[in-house]
Amino acid sequence: MAEDEEVLVITVEGSDHPGIVAAITSKLAEFDVNILDISQTVDRELFTMLLFADISESNKDFEEIKEGLQEVGEDQGVRVTVQYEKIFRQMHRV
Repeated sequence: MAEDEEVLVITVEGSDHPGIVAAITSKLAEFDVNILDISQTVDRELFTMLLFADISESNKDFEEIKEGLQEVGEDQGVRVTVQYEKIFRQMHRV
């Protein structure tokens, strides 16, 4: 398993339509990013995806991955948030 510093949490939210998962995961594959876990839900046509990704072997750095995924999100009409898992967990501590 990758170190915490190498794992990203990627969230995707927006109106459901075909191709969202394919577009996001294709971009991750292009960047040599390994998907560790992925879940998605659709509720009343609202699409939500949570994805954990290992970037330790990626050919891009964090900012390039973030920008690339946000561009995909714009093309798909969804909001993409990318952050390190450690930061995500700190922000969501109870």
